[in-house]
Amino acid sequence: MSSADIVVSVAQVAAGGTIVQALVAVMRRRSELRQLDRQTESVAVDTADQLVTMLRRELLDAKEEISGLKQDRASLVQQIELLSRQVSTASADLAVARADLARTRGGADKPL
Repeated sequence: MSSADIVVSVAQVAAGGTIVQALVAVMRRRSELRQLDRQTESVAVDTADQLVTMLRRELLDAKEEISGLKQDRASLVQQIELLSRQVSTASADLAVARADLARTRGGADKPL
């Protein structure tokens, strides 16, 4: 028996027991409520930790997707630049061909 139990027993005898029993019940209930608060906080912390883990995973997935999209974009930009150069070359070739055709037609129309 601890010293606290002895004090409670002496107080019960001195006060007739009813008030002390009520006080002991209140103290036990407060202890139970504190324990429940700690458990609730623990559950809340676990839930928050799971949420943070899930959000971190989603963030990493999003960053990977963004990286892939940036690579795709860079590849498409290169393809556009290549096609633009090809269009420029084809336009220049067409201009030369038209000039040659005009000279040829112009030369054929002139009398000898």
